[in-house]
Amino acid sequence: MGYVDVAGVGHILPDGRELFADVSFRVGEGAKVALVGPNGAGKTTLLRMVAGDLPVKTGAVARSGGLAVMRQFIGMIGDESTLADLALSLAPPALRDAGRRLAETEAAMRAAEVRGKYSSTAAKAQLAYAEALGAWGETGGYDAEVLFDTVATIVLDLPWDSVRDRPVRTLSGGQQKRFALELLLRGPDEVLLLDEP
Repeated sequence: MGYVDVAGVGHILPDGRELFADVSFRVGEGAKVALVGPNGAGKTTLLRMVAGDLPVKTGAVARSGGLAVMRQFIGMIGDESTLADLALSLAPPALRDAGRRLAETEAAMRAAEVRGKYSSTAAKAQLAYAEALGAWGETGGYDAEVLFDTVATIVLDLPWDSVRDRPVRTLSGGQQKRFALELLLRGPDEVLLLDEP
């Protein structure tokens, strides 16, 4: 059973001002809660602490189970990242790492094959790719691909293979958010944090 438990958490800004103090709450599996407050109150900072992005110097944060986080600027992505990049950025860390490794070894294998199909470099690149493919499967990569395909079909009415390399910036802000939310809500994590502006 997943949960997030925040006990007596506080945060001091670099200039010495107290952003917040003695924040305590518990969110259990399946609960739907909102963290509401004015701009600058520290909502994003607190969620970054819960997610493990920032150290907790005062108080304690405990988590159990999987934790999915939708970052604040989903919906405003304007760079060259692809839907595959976005999907992996929302995946659990082990799957994210396996996906990056798989992409790197696949690119290296293709580059080596262009230089010389039967060279020793190409053989090493193929072996590295095969190992990365095995790690992808062991960390749940094939299940993730089914999830990615399901979400692509729901949000874009297209299969994953046809949209995985599509730049995220070609989706509207609403489509970007819906894509991310569908992935997180249908994913394996038990607790979901949404950091909305």
